[in-house]
Amino acid sequence: MDHIVRLFLDSNPQTELDVAKAYELAVRQAIEAFRDGQATDVDVRWINWALAARLLGNSAAEDTRLAQLVRDYQELEATIAPPRVVVGMADQGPGFDFPVLQGGDFAAPGPPAPRGYLRVLAGPQEKGFVDTTGSGRLELADLIASPGNPLTARVMVNRIWQHLFGTGIVKTPDDFGRMGELPSHPELLDFLASEFVEQRWSVKQLIRQIVTSRTFQQASGRDPASNKQDAGNRLLHHYPVFRLDAEAIRDSILAVSGRLERSPFGPSIQPHRIAEKLHRKLSSGPLDGNGRRSIYIKITRMEGARFLELFDLPDPMATRGRRDRTNVPAQALALLNDPFLIDQAQYWAGELVERSDTSFEERLEAMYLKALGRPPNAPELDRMRAMVERLAELHQVQPDSVLRSEPVWKDACHAMFNVKELIYVW
Repeated sequence: MDHIVRLFLDSNPQTELDVAKAYELAVRQAIEAFRDGQATDVDVRWINWALAARLLGNSAAEDTRLAQLVRDYQELEATIAPPRVVVGMADQGPGFDFPVLQGGDFAAPGPPAPRGYLRVLAGPQEKGFVDTTGSGRLELADLIASPGNPLTARVMVNRIWQHLFGTGIVKTPDDFGRMGELPSHPELLDFLASEFVEQRWSVKQLIRQIVTSRTFQQASGRDPASNKQDAGNRLLHHYPVFRLDAEAIRDSILAVSGRLERSPFGPSIQPHRIAEKLHRKLSSGPLDGNGRRSIYIKITRMEGARFLELFDLPDPMATRGRRDRTNVPAQALALLNDPFLIDQAQYWAGELVERSDTSFEERLEAMYLKALGRPPNAPELDRMRAMVERLAELHQVQPDSVLRSEPVWKDACHAMFNVKELIYVW
């Protein structure tokens, strides 16, 4: 946007006529620089805009031969693919301080505000101002990630703790101020923040430090005496049970069914929609998203992925430091009736009937290991065996053909997708 700055360097337009004169001056300067062989990238952008807006004529029309050469050039130019533009940010020329808008009114600019960090958050050795001839972005980043600024490290540590335990040391991750909640373990928060900085802000090192702790490795079973003193488990006397995020639920289902496409990178995938709305650019993608992980599902503000939204995918219109974790009937109904679940049960069943299992027990143990990462206990095995036998009766499948019956195992897989242990962290 540095070419736009030219409009305001030598004038402060107040009326539409002033703006028109500023545009005329900018284009004239660009043309004169091009004539003198001194055109910059900014000058070229102005000339291209003027040509596209048909504000510049071409005297070649007066000369037949020259006009033909121009047409030949334009035809050749049209065969060249347009350059691909990558949106990015970079310092272009000297920066400038922006005025404070009185009451937010752009027509009432006040005195310029020096570029810098929030002074109330700056460290004792830092005034918060940025002394630079550039944009100040690099200096601002250095101030935010400064070892002398404890807030950044504390916020990051709290977010990571929240992802690992379901709740942060500070329960209000978006508010560390007076309106937020106090940390349950302030000394622990300070210790981890200092360790985070000393480890050069390594997220992997911090996660490794937390997950190898005795606190993280606790069982989720509740002790009655501890539960009586701390019913909310803020002191973490057991590992808290919480549901996976929406994307992890979908990816887990794809991984269990065998449909998950693990290759990284590539274009985003449109979410599956019941009805396309092409006038709003809401087209529908494949039901299973081609097996791609949920991070590759395209997020649109007007209509997102329905299955993910049922499991509390945040509204993309606003930032959220902590996701909601609801437990509503629509979620249970989705696990029972959503076409995505039925499709994945079908896919998993197709893989199961290709196995060389010789008994129900062998196949059910394989299903439990793949879905839950553990073998079934005796009561679970008895219930699942009885369910498979009942399904065989309902589908009118002979006993010697059950292991090769895709409809039977499709229903069994669908039942496994509804085991709470699959979508909860225990």
